Amino acid sequence: MLITGASKGIGYGIAAHLAAEGCALTLVARDPAGLEKAAAALAARHPGLQVATVAADLGQRDQLGRVFPHLETTDILINSAGAVPRGKLLDTSAEQLREAMDGKGFGAIDLCREAYRHMQARRDGVILNIIGISGERPNPKSVPTSTVNAALIAFTEAVGAISPDDNIRVLGLNPGLVATERTAGLMKPSGSANDAAYAHLTANLPFGRMATTDEIADFAAFLVSPRASYCSGTVYTVDGGARFRA
Repeated sequence: MLITGASKGIGYGIAAHLAAEGCALTLVARDPAGLEKAAAALAARHPGLQVATVAADLGQRDQLGRVFPHLETTDILINSAGAVPRGKLLDTSAEQLREAMDGKGFGAIDLCREAYRHMQARRDGVILNIIGISGERPNPKSVPTSTVNAALIAFTEAVGAISPDDNIRVLGLNPGLVATERTAGLMKPSGSANDAAYAHLTANLPFGRMATTDEIADFAAFLVSPRASYCSGTVYTVDGGARFRA
């Protein structure tokens, strides 16, 4: 099983959950130090765990080759990498939008294509793309995020609709706001512009809180397991119903 964005946040949460289930893991992230720290923590918590690491920036096409060899035997690919900046259209440069599309969008798509070839030959495999709620509910204050996520939703649904013909399942998961290091400050405003931009999102959250990484990881683990064997071509939203609240 190969997980990108696995050194922290949702990616690490999924890795921790699957490590507890005894899965052999290959962790991919940009930061070598953070990646090794994550792998060491998982190995210490689960003696005997098979865990490998690959340091690669998936937004750089020349670094994708570091990951490709590991996909030859990967039965489950989970794409969870790619932090995309916020910004309105005129606040976002063409370069920033292309970098966002390369890092989260094409990075995931290129890994999916490479993994799919090997899964097709074996007639077995699962691909899960961790995307984001703004692709389903576009945010005009976050054009890069909305654009990249919407593209990944369409990609996942299109590929996942036909992939069962190859006995492959391709799915997506749209988390709402999740309590990670990146979002920790949102519930404790400090007066910054970023806090102000998110204030309306955190004021009326379902259950009065963000989701935990464990809640997202548990659902991801279900989706890649045989328990979800008839699930493909669908992107599941886990936001507590926040997208329907005023």
